[in-house]
Amino acid sequence: MKRASIRSLGIGLFLAGAVFQIQHLSTSGEIKSSHAINEGAYDKSQAELKIVKQQLAQLQLNLENAKKENSTEVNAKIEEKEDKESPPKKSTSNSILIVQPGMNSRDISSALESTGIIQNKQDFEDYLDAQNLTGRIQIGEYELDSSLTMKQIAEKITKK
Repeated sequence: MKRASIRSLGIGLFLAGAVFQIQHLSTSGEIKSSHAINEGAYDKSQAELKIVKQQLAQLQLNLENAKKENSTEVNAKIEEKEDKESPPKKSTSNSILIVQPGMNSRDISSALESTGIIQNKQDFEDYLDAQNLTGRIQIGEYELDSSLTMKQIAEKITKK
C-alpha cells in the first residue's frame, strides 16, 4: 500500500508540473498556432497539384495525337508506295517462299528481295510492322510472284 501511494504521489507531481509548464508556455506566447500556416500551404499545394494534373493530361493528349499522326503518316507513305504504278514489267518473277519455324519478318523480307518478289526488304518489314502482322506470319509454302503488292503478299503469309 505504501508503494502505491508513493507512486500516485509521483504521478500527481509529474502531471502538476506538466500542467504548469503548458500554462506558462501558452501565456508567454512560445506556443504558436501553425494551423493557419499549414492550411494555407495545403491550399497552395492543392492548387499547384491541380495545375500539374492539367499539364499532364494535356501532355498525354498531345502524345496520343502525335502517335495517331505518326501512324497515319506511316500508313499513308506505305499506301503511296503501293499505289505508285510502276512501269509494266516485261516479265514477272515467280518463286516459292518456304517459311520455316524460327524465321522472322526480317528473314522473310530478305528472301523475298533476293528472289525478286519485292524491290526493298525494309519497305516490306515496315509494312508488316505498321499493320501489326509480324507476329501473324504462318509456317508453310507460298507461291508468289513479283506482280503482287506488299498487301497481297502479307495476306498470303499471315493469319488474320
